Amino acid sequence: MPLLELKQLSVTQAGKVLWQNLSFSLDAGERLGISAPSGTGKTTLGRVLAQWQAPSSGQILFNQQPLTMKGYCPIQLVPQHPDKCFNPFRSTGDSVRDAWSPDNSWLEKLRIKPEWLTRRPNELSGGELARIALLRALDPRTQILIADEVTAQLDAQIQAEIWKVLIDESQRRPLSLIIFSHNKALLEKVSTKVWWVDQEKNSSIFSNLNASIC
Repeated sequence: MPLLELKQLSVTQAGKVLWQNLSFSLDAGERLGISAPSGTGKTTLGRVLAQWQAPSSGQILFNQQPLTMKGYCPIQLVPQHPDKCFNPFRSTGDSVRDAWSPDNSWLEKLRIKPEWLTRRPNELSGGELARIALLRALDPRTQILIADEVTAQLDAQIQAEIWKVLIDESQRRPLSLIIFSHNKALLEKVSTKVWWVDQEKNSSIFSNLNASIC
C-alpha cells in the first residue's frame, strides 16, 4: 500500500491557484523527483505536505490515514532557504536537539563541523545551514523527507556525498524522498521516479528510473 497519497489536492496562495486536483502516491523508500519551472508552487506544495500550512481542499493520507498537524510530523521539509527551519535567537544545535540527538557519525557523514552547532543561523552560510537542516530532519521518526534544492549551494563533491547519505538512508529505513530541483541531471541520478511538470501544468510526465549514485 502507498505510504503517502494525495487525493484531489488543491493549494491556493495569496488568491492564486498553484495546484488544482493534484493526485499522486508515494511508496516507502521511493525517491520522487519533481521538476517544474519557478513560480509553479513547488515550495508551497512542500510546505503543505510537511503540515507547515493547510491545503485549500483535498486529502493527504499517510499510511491510509488523514495526516494531522498534531505531534511530530513524519514528513519533514528542508526548504530552499534553510534559515526557515531555525529559531534565529538560538543555536542551530539547540534546534537539532529539539528533534533528536544525533551522534558524531552523523556530523561526519553530512560534513558538519561541530562548532557550527554552537552558532546562530545568521552566523552560518546557506550551505552550512542546509546540512544542519538535513541533520535535524533525519530524525529516526521521519519517514518522508522533502528536499527543496537542498544541495544547490554546495560544490559538486559535497553534493555527491550528501546524496549518497540520503540514498543510503532511504534504502536502510526505508526513507522516502521528495526532491524538488531545477537540475534535471541530478534528478535523473538520484530519483527512482521523476515527475516533469510543464509551465501550464496542463500536462505532466512520470519517468521511472534506475537511479544510482557513487
